[in-house]
Amino acid sequence: MRKMYFHLITLLMIITMNISCTTIEPVTDIKTATKTVAEVSRRYPELESAIIKYNVSGMDTGTEVVYIDDWGRREAIYREVTTMMMGIKIERNYMTLITDNGKWIYNVDLNTRTAVKMNNARYKALAGNSSTNMGEIIGAVNIGTEEVAGKVCEVWKKGYPYSMAWIWKGIALKKDKNVSSTGVLTVATDVQENISIPEDKFTIPADIKIKVLDARTLIGD
Repeated sequence: MRKMYFHLITLLMIITMNISCTTIEPVTDIKTATKTVAEVSRRYPELESAIIKYNVSGMDTGTEVVYIDDWGRREAIYREVTTMMMGIKIERNYMTLITDNGKWIYNVDLNTRTAVKMNNARYKALAGNSSTNMGEIIGAVNIGTEEVAGKVCEVWKKGYPYSMAWIWKGIALKKDKNVSSTGVLTVATDVQENISIPEDKFTIPADIKIKVLDARTLIGD
């Protein structure tokens, strides 16, 4: 009986050792082997957060500041410009807020204290595309690389309507658009990566009246 008990204990020890040896695996290897769904769906896979400052010239003159957080799941664009129309100066101050990884876009007029909320039908197609297939997305052609604000960008050109974009990590650091044959040039002057951003930059002021735009109204339904 003692001999049988001894063999049973020995067998249990061998089984336990085998189980322990087969389950030991570096945690880092497991994490880096495959990307999670959240990682694949990032709007900006290479950029966790950033603050980018721009100068605006042309038909519009002024400044623009872009705040990016959580790999692009939240993005806020503040633009203060003076627009010349028929010799009249129009002061414009507005905010564009992008939420839910690009699903919703809020266009906020900070002067009139009004806003329009729209659903972005293309947000799934744009998520995770840094710049490799910009041609398919916007119908542009890659014509080379150029440095903007110390960052090497891919230069994309579209013939009609004419526009050019200098893309770095999925962000346009330079934009050249022909608007009503006049044109607006937006150029980054300062780029700060991996930086903490105040929560109020992604908050629409409480007194802003928000109207939800039904896409069906655009096609007369």
